[in-house]
Amino acid sequence: MDAIRKQLDVLMGANRNGDVREVNRKYYDRDVCRLYLVGLCPHELFQLTKMDMGPCPKVHSLQLRKEYEEAKSKGIDNYERELEDVIDKLIGECDRKIGRALKRLEDDDAKAAIAISVSEVTQTPEVLELSKEIKEKLKEADKYDLALR
Repeated sequence: MDAIRKQLDVLMGANRNGDVREVNRKYYDRDVCRLYLVGLCPHELFQLTKMDMGPCPKVHSLQLRKEYEEAKSKGIDNYERELEDVIDKLIGECDRKIGRALKRLEDDDAKAAIAISVSEVTQTPEVLELSKEIKEKLKEADKYDLALR
């Protein structure tokens, strides 16, 4: 329900229902997404991926974005540094996840290489002959064990 409400806010504006509270909201209010005002909310960036952060809990409004851009052009506010910090954190998190995945792949490749090398060693004619002899000896030992009981 919140996602639909936010989509309607983006399409029709936050004041689509005539709510007076929405009209009085300013771009610098605490419940307004500063990153959206700059141009990129990370909650929208990774939707439907493993890095999905869910819907943004703050207000996204095109009208407030216009107000922010006007204030920025006058030199009043600038939230771009905050966006850069968030992007740097996201890049670091992505790099860590990629590193863990690569490590996991290397471990899996090492296990597969060991399994292949073990199977190659066990497939030599000498090893097959020895394993056959061992099985025969074990059968003989079982026969003698049953005879002694």
